[in-house]
Amino acid sequence: MLEKIKVLIIEDNEDLNQMFQMAFESKDNFEVEISKNGLDGITKAAEMKPNIILLDIMMPQMNGYEVLKALKNNTSIKTTVIINSNLEQKDEEREALDLGADYYLKKSEYTPFQVVEKVEEIVNSQQGGSASETPPTPESDV
Repeated sequence: MLEKIKVLIIEDNEDLNQMFQMAFESKDNFEVEISKNGLDGITKAAEMKPNIILLDIMMPQMNGYEVLKALKNNTSIKTTVIINSNLEQKDEEREALDLGADYYLKKSEYTPFQVVEKVEEIVNSQQGGSASETPPTPESDV
């Protein structure tokens, strides 16, 4: 039996959390954990050692950039981080990637089921040993 892909979603929007959880759990190969704020997300990441973290930027108390810095500074957390944000500016995308995010997805361009497909593509490329050189986004000229 294959080991499940552990996904941690750090997102403060309850509706989005439910949609993403439903989309991931519609597949048999995912185990999903939800965190509604950055501090809790960091704690859960350290505990569950997820394969993928889906991280929002705009959150109260601790924004996604701060969470990303904390995740990347914690040597016990080695995971792929996908920013999933409504921020559309190239500056925000560049900042997230510069801080260590592996991919940047714009919420407006993907349904939750399409995000699941992107996560599967990323995991498959990692397991196959051929890491993608460009993030799986519609604009690969970044």
